[in-house]
Amino acid sequence: MVRPLIAVSGAIEQMPTAFGEQDCTKLTTAYTEALYRAGGRPVIVPVTSPALDDLMGAMDGLVLTGGGDIDPAFYGEKADPSVYGVRPDRDAFEAALYRDAVERGLPILAICRGMQLVNVLRGGTLMQRLTDDQHHWQTIPADQPAHDIAVAAPSHLAMTLGEFASVNSYHHQALDRVGAGLCVSATCGLVIEAVEASDADLIAVQWHPEQMAATNAEQQRLFDAFVNSAKSKATAGRKEVTLCPTR
Repeated sequence: MVRPLIAVSGAIEQMPTAFGEQDCTKLTTAYTEALYRAGGRPVIVPVTSPALDDLMGAMDGLVLTGGGDIDPAFYGEKADPSVYGVRPDRDAFEAALYRDAVERGLPILAICRGMQLVNVLRGGTLMQRLTDDQHHWQTIPADQPAHDIAVAAPSHLAMTLGEFASVNSYHHQALDRVGAGLCVSATCGLVIEAVEASDADLIAVQWHPEQMAATNAEQQRLFDAFVNSAKSKATAGRKEVTLCPTR
Protein backbone atom coordinates (compact mmCIF):
# COMPACT_ATOMS: atom_id res chain seq x y z
CA MET A 1 0.00 0.00 0.00
CA VAL A 2 1.20 3.51 -0.85
CA ARG A 3 2.33 5.45 2.21
CA PRO A 4 0.28 8.63 2.77
CA LEU A 5 2.09 11.94 2.36
CA ILE A 6 2.27 13.84 5.66
CA ALA A 7 3.15 17.53 5.69
CA VAL A 8 5.34 18.34 8.72
CA SER A 9 5.79 22.01 9.53
CA GLY A 10 9.40 23.08 9.96
CA ALA A 11 10.56 25.79 12.34
CA ILE A 12 12.37 28.85 11.00
CA GLU A 13 15.31 30.14 13.05
CA GLN A 14 18.36 32.35 12.61
CA MET A 15 21.35 29.99 12.56
CA PRO A 16 25.04 30.31 11.70
CA THR A 17 25.94 29.29 8.13
CA ALA A 18 28.94 29.66 5.83
CA PHE A 19 27.22 32.87 4.67
CA GLY A 20 26.71 34.26 8.16
CA GLU A 21 23.54 34.20 10.28
CA GLN A 22 20.59 33.28 8.09
CA ASP A 23 17.06 32.02 8.42
CA CYS A 24 17.12 28.21 8.32
CA THR A 25 14.53 25.45 8.40
CA LYS A 26 14.92 23.34 11.54
CA LEU A 27 13.22 20.10 12.62
CA THR A 28 14.30 17.24 14.85
CA THR A 29 14.28 13.86 13.10
CA ALA A 30 12.17 12.38 15.92
CA TYR A 31 9.04 13.65 14.13
CA THR A 32 9.88 12.09 10.77
CA GLU A 33 11.11 8.83 12.30
CA ALA A 34 7.86 8.39 14.25
CA LEU A 35 5.86 8.98 11.07
CA TYR A 36 8.03 6.53 9.08
CA ARG A 37 7.46 3.87 11.72
CA ALA A 38 3.73 4.50 11.49
CA GLY A 39 3.74 3.94 7.74
CA GLY A 40 3.70 7.55 6.55
CA ARG A 41 5.88 9.52 4.14
CA PRO A 42 6.78 12.75 5.93
CA VAL A 43 7.39 15.88 3.86
CA ILE A 44 9.04 18.77 5.72
CA VAL A 45 7.30 22.00 4.73
CA PRO A 46 9.46 25.14 5.20
CA VAL A 47 8.05 28.55 6.06
CA THR A 48 7.44 30.76 3.04
CA SER A 49 6.29 34.36 3.16
CA PRO A 50 3.70 34.94 1.91
CA ALA A 51 2.22 31.45 2.18
CA LEU A 52 1.70 29.75 -1.18
CA ASP A 53 -1.73 28.81 -2.48
CA ASP A 54 -2.83 25.16 -2.45
CA LEU A 55 -0.40 24.29 0.35
CA MET A 56 -1.97 20.94 1.21
CA GLY A 57 -3.19 19.90 -2.24
CA ALA A 58 -0.89 16.88 -2.54
CA MET A 59 -0.91 15.92 1.15
CA ASP A 60 -2.90 13.39 3.15
CA GLY A 61 -2.33 14.81 6.64
CA LEU A 62 -0.63 17.59 8.61
CA VAL A 63 1.62 17.61 11.68
CA LEU A 64 2.07 21.00 13.38
CA THR A 65 5.30 20.80 15.35
CA GLY A 66 6.75 22.37 18.48
CA GLY A 67 9.06 25.36 18.81
CA GLY A 68 9.15 28.94 20.07
CA ASP A 69 6.22 30.92 21.39
CA ILE A 70 3.34 32.29 19.34
CA ASP A 71 3.28 36.07 19.05
CA PRO A 72 0.90 37.24 21.83
CA ALA A 73 -0.36 39.94 19.46
CA PHE A 74 -1.96 37.05 17.56
CA TYR A 75 -4.42 36.68 20.45
CA GLY A 76 -4.63 40.34 21.44
CA GLU A 77 -2.14 40.48 24.32
CA LYS A 78 1.20 42.11 25.12
CA ALA A 79 4.18 39.80 25.52
CA ASP A 80 5.25 38.63 28.98
CA PRO A 81 9.06 38.89 29.52
CA SER A 82 9.24 35.08 29.48
CA VAL A 83 8.02 34.85 25.87
CA TYR A 84 10.77 33.66 23.50
CA GLY A 85 11.42 32.53 19.93
CA VAL A 86 8.56 34.54 18.39
CA ARG A 87 8.37 34.31 14.58
CA PRO A 88 5.23 36.01 13.20
CA ASP A 89 6.10 34.65 9.74
CA ARG A 90 5.89 31.10 11.08
CA ASP A 91 2.64 31.88 12.87
CA ALA A 92 1.08 33.16 9.64
CA PHE A 93 2.44 30.30 7.51
CA GLU A 94 1.28 27.53 9.84
CA ALA A 95 -2.10 29.24 10.16
CA ALA A 96 -2.45 28.95 6.39
CA LEU A 97 -1.38 25.29 6.49
CA TYR A 98 -3.92 24.56 9.21
CA ARG A 99 -6.82 26.31 7.48
CA ASP A 100 -6.09 24.54 4.19
CA ALA A 101 -5.93 21.15 5.92
CA VAL A 102 -9.22 21.76 7.75
CA GLU A 103 -10.93 22.87 4.55
CA ARG A 104 -9.81 19.64 2.85
CA GLY A 105 -10.92 17.47 5.78
CA LEU A 106 -7.40 16.15 6.37
CA PRO A 107 -6.29 14.66 9.71
CA ILE A 108 -4.18 16.99 11.85
CA LEU A 109 -1.84 16.14 14.71
CA ALA A 110 -0.75 19.29 16.57
CA ILE A 111 2.12 19.03 19.06
CA CYS A 112 3.04 21.50 21.85
CA ARG A 113 3.32 24.86 20.04
CA GLY A 114 1.06 23.33 17.39
CA MET A 115 -1.70 22.79 19.95
CA GLN A 116 -1.34 26.36 21.21
CA LEU A 117 -1.53 27.70 17.64
CA VAL A 118 -4.71 25.74 16.90
CA ASN A 119 -6.30 27.11 20.07
CA VAL A 120 -5.41 30.70 19.14
CA LEU A 121 -6.69 30.27 15.57
CA ARG A 122 -10.03 29.16 17.01
CA GLY A 123 -10.31 32.28 19.15
CA GLY A 124 -8.71 30.90 22.30
CA THR A 125 -5.95 32.42 24.44
CA LEU A 126 -2.80 31.25 26.21
CA MET A 127 -1.38 31.56 29.70
CA GLN A 128 1.94 33.15 28.78
CA ARG A 129 3.73 31.92 31.89
CA LEU A 130 2.80 28.92 34.01
CA THR A 131 3.28 29.57 37.72
CA ASP A 132 4.20 25.89 38.07
CA ASP A 133 6.45 25.85 35.01
CA GLN A 134 9.20 23.83 36.73
CA HIS A 135 6.80 20.90 36.86
CA HIS A 136 6.18 21.23 33.11
CA TRP A 137 9.75 21.79 31.87
CA GLN A 138 11.68 18.66 32.71
CA THR A 139 15.43 18.28 33.17
CA ILE A 140 15.51 14.49 32.73
CA PRO A 141 15.96 13.00 29.20
CA ALA A 142 13.17 13.72 26.73
CA ASP A 143 12.28 10.06 26.25
CA GLN A 144 11.36 9.81 29.95
CA PRO A 145 7.97 10.86 31.35
CA ALA A 146 7.75 13.86 33.68
CA HIS A 147 4.17 13.50 34.92
CA ASP A 148 0.89 11.68 34.42
CA ILE A 149 -2.16 12.93 32.57
CA ALA A 150 -5.82 12.05 32.98
CA VAL A 151 -7.50 11.35 29.64
CA ALA A 152 -11.22 12.04 29.22
CA ALA A 153 -13.42 9.22 27.99
CA PRO A 154 -15.00 8.98 25.55
CA SER A 155 -12.43 10.67 23.31
CA HIS A 156 -10.22 9.68 20.39
CA LEU A 157 -7.21 10.14 22.66
CA ALA A 158 -8.65 7.71 25.23
CA MET A 159 -9.14 5.13 22.49
CA THR A 160 -5.44 5.46 21.66
CA LEU A 161 -3.81 5.89 25.09
CA GLY A 162 -6.41 4.76 27.61
CA GLU A 163 -7.66 6.91 30.49
CA PHE A 164 -4.23 7.54 32.05
CA ALA A 165 -0.80 8.07 30.49
CA SER A 166 2.69 9.22 31.46
CA VAL A 167 4.14 11.98 29.28
CA ASN A 168 7.19 14.20 28.99
CA SER A 169 6.86 17.97 29.37
CA TYR A 170 8.59 20.96 27.75
CA HIS A 171 6.33 24.01 27.91
CA HIS A 172 6.21 27.20 29.96
CA GLN A 173 2.83 28.22 28.51
CA ALA A 174 -0.56 26.53 28.39
CA LEU A 175 -4.06 26.93 27.01
CA ASP A 176 -6.21 29.46 28.87
CA ARG A 177 -9.56 30.15 27.19
CA VAL A 178 -10.32 27.16 24.97
CA GLY A 179 -11.06 27.96 21.34
CA ALA A 180 -14.37 27.39 19.57
CA GLY A 181 -15.16 23.79 18.64
CA LEU A 182 -12.45 22.33 20.88
CA CYS A 183 -13.06 19.98 23.79
CA VAL A 184 -10.49 19.15 26.47
CA SER A 185 -9.44 15.50 26.28
CA ALA A 186 -6.53 15.39 28.78
CA THR A 187 -5.34 17.35 31.81
CA CYS A 188 -2.56 17.43 34.39
CA GLY A 189 -4.08 19.15 37.39
CA LEU A 190 -5.38 22.47 36.05
CA VAL A 191 -3.18 22.40 32.94
CA ILE A 192 -4.83 21.35 29.67
CA GLU A 193 -2.72 18.62 28.07
CA ALA A 194 -4.81 17.73 24.99
CA VAL A 195 -7.77 18.94 22.98
CA GLU A 196 -9.82 17.53 20.12
CA ALA A 197 -12.12 19.21 17.59
CA SER A 198 -15.81 18.54 17.14
CA ASP A 199 -15.71 19.80 13.55
CA ALA A 200 -12.36 18.49 12.26
CA ASP A 201 -10.12 15.42 12.34
CA LEU A 202 -7.81 16.93 14.93
CA ILE A 203 -5.93 15.75 17.99
CA ALA A 204 -3.65 18.26 19.71
CA VAL A 205 -1.30 17.44 22.60
CA GLN A 206 0.86 19.62 24.84
CA TRP A 207 3.66 17.12 25.36
CA HIS A 208 6.22 15.81 22.82
CA PRO A 209 5.22 12.24 21.87
CA GLU A 210 7.82 12.15 19.07
CA GLN A 211 10.60 12.24 21.68
CA MET A 212 9.20 9.15 23.45
CA ALA A 213 7.82 7.17 20.51
CA ALA A 214 11.00 5.26 19.58
CA THR A 215 11.01 3.43 22.92
CA ASN A 216 7.42 3.88 24.09
CA ALA A 217 4.76 1.93 22.19
CA GLU A 218 1.98 3.95 23.86
CA GLN A 219 3.28 7.24 22.43
CA GLN A 220 4.01 5.66 19.03
CA ARG A 221 0.32 4.72 18.86
CA LEU A 222 -0.53 8.43 18.51
CA PHE A 223 1.40 8.50 15.24
CA ASP A 224 0.05 5.10 14.16
CA ALA A 225 -3.55 6.26 14.64
CA PHE A 226 -2.88 9.55 12.87
CA VAL A 227 -1.24 7.88 9.85
CA ASN A 228 -4.03 5.29 9.66
CA SER A 229 -6.52 8.15 9.47
CA ALA A 230 -4.44 9.75 6.71
CA LYS A 231 -4.39 6.42 4.82
CA SER A 232 -8.17 6.21 4.98
CA LYS A 233 -8.58 9.75 3.68
CA ALA A 234 -6.00 9.16 0.94
CA THR A 235 -7.63 5.92 -0.22
CA ALA A 236 -11.10 7.46 -0.23
CA GLY A 237 -9.89 10.41 -2.29
CA ARG A 238 -7.98 8.46 -4.92
CA LYS A 239 -9.64 7.42 -8.18
CA GLU A 240 -9.12 3.99 -9.68
CA VAL A 241 -6.71 4.04 -12.59
CA THR A 242 -7.20 1.80 -15.62
CA LEU A 243 -3.88 0.37 -16.73
CA CYS A 244 -2.99 0.19 -20.39
CA PRO A 245 -3.12 -3.38 -21.71
CA THR A 246 0.23 -5.05 -22.27
CA ARG A 247 1.24 -5.76 -25.86
